Amino acid sequence: PMVKEANPEVQVLAGALAPTLAPPGSEWGMNDLIYLQRMYDAGAADFFDTLAIHAYGWSFDADDPPDPEVVNFRRAELVRAVMVRNGDGDKQAMITESGWNDHPRWTRSVSSGRRIENTIRAYEIAAEWPWLDALIMWAFRYPWDAKSYQDYYTFVGTDFEPKPIYLEVQGYAQG
Repeated sequence: PMVKEANPEVQVLAGALAPTLAPPGSEWGMNDLIYLQRMYDAGAADFFDTLAIHAYGWSFDADDPPDPEVVNFRRAELVRAVMVRNGDGDKQAMITESGWNDHPRWTRSVSSGRRIENTIRAYEIAAEWPWLDALIMWAFRYPWDAKSYQDYYTFVGTDFEPKPIYLEVQGYAQG
């Protein structure tokens, strides 16, 4: 309320929930769909204008259907369904983190070719969702090498050298 009082035009973005499959009572987290429902049950709908979503593909293709037991790109549709069930169908959402990882040894990664295919397909799918304002891929660049699977989410190296994913997405964006 204080934000809206200071500037009624400011758009409040509800913080993105990490897609989580943790079972009830887990010490490691709470299922994001349950957490979002509990946010609504607590009255959160009146306090945000847009919902942020994290929609990682992991080892699944962009077209794989949403499933409450799977973390994949289209899990965003399940998050959206919670919004609609709670009367927030008129609100927009943004995917503030998404993407695939092409680390050669990480168990949730895909090949570089599949990463490119899935990323471009995700942009196509997102364009069909009228409720989605933005799809933001993680991450353009880190300031230094993490020397872990995290480095394989980036579009350019720390030296700004473009990776194949960058060049392919650039070509797609240019038509």
